[in-house]
Amino acid sequence: MSIFSDRITYLMKKKQITQKQLAGIAGVTESAMSYYVKGERTPRSDVLSRIAKALGTTTDFLLGVESEPNEANSDGLMYLQRNLGKLDAAQLKKAENILKAVFDDIFDDDEEDD
Repeated sequence: MSIFSDRITYLMKKKQITQKQLAGIAGVTESAMSYYVKGERTPRSDVLSRIAKALGTTTDFLLGVESEPNEANSDGLMYLQRNLGKLDAAQLKKAENILKAVFDDIFDDDEEDD
């Protein structure tokens, strides 16, 4: 097995999802996912990104570049990304202003606004 297949298997067990479920979430066929899990093939970059997103991790972790799954707050970040994507331009601007105010309060840095 490859690092890639070991890490997919590890995260599937951790998240308690099946290979079939992961294939559905990542938008690949079950047979393709089977090849990836067995370590017989490595996916194209776009598929790799979808698998990483489905598992709540990074492509670097799946490929062995990073040693930690980098999952901290991934559920919260995925929630934010999913819902920010639903906003229209005016709503997105409001959300941006709110986040800027929160970040300014938390980080208290002196960076200039863009």
